[in-house]
Amino acid sequence: MNEQHIALWKQTVEAWDARYEAIGEQWGADTPCEGWCVQDLVDHAVGVQQQVAGGLLGLQLEEGAGWPAVRDGMIAAMEDPSVLDGELPQGPFGPMPKAMMLGVATSDLLIHTWDLARAIGADEALPAEPVSAAYQGLQRFPEEAMRASGRFGPEIEAATDADEQTRMLGFTGRQV
Repeated sequence: MNEQHIALWKQTVEAWDARYEAIGEQWGADTPCEGWCVQDLVDHAVGVQQQVAGGLLGLQLEEGAGWPAVRDGMIAAMEDPSVLDGELPQGPFGPMPKAMMLGVATSDLLIHTWDLARAIGADEALPAEPVSAAYQGLQRFPEEAMRASGRFGPEIEAATDADEQTRMLGFTGRQV
């Protein structure tokens, strides 16, 4: 199971990397995240990954480490899938298995990959397996936790024939 979580994270990282590398001079561009420019979005997404790197994987990264350092450190740490064995005493929703926390961080990065793509005019298509896993996982969280301040906005209903990415993004309050 740990290998599956790691594989989904790596697919998401590949998608994020492609958009991150395409930012160019657009660091001040608005994003779908209210009040955030591209720089704010990147800082948040990298910060979440850095928290996971330290709290979940035990990596010692410099505060404010950039995306390449965070990514490379996490990849190296996850070469041993047993790093995800066990449980965290505290997660964003209370105690949770380490693999589940990586899933939360993967979903965060995946959704913000779309936000970044939208902000910079890049390809908005996300990898199918992580989209499916994120959508299924997000639907399991209690509504009050999902919609708490600073998390996700109200769900935007997608058309009945919408693809899974559109349904997942609508579930997180994104207008596709």
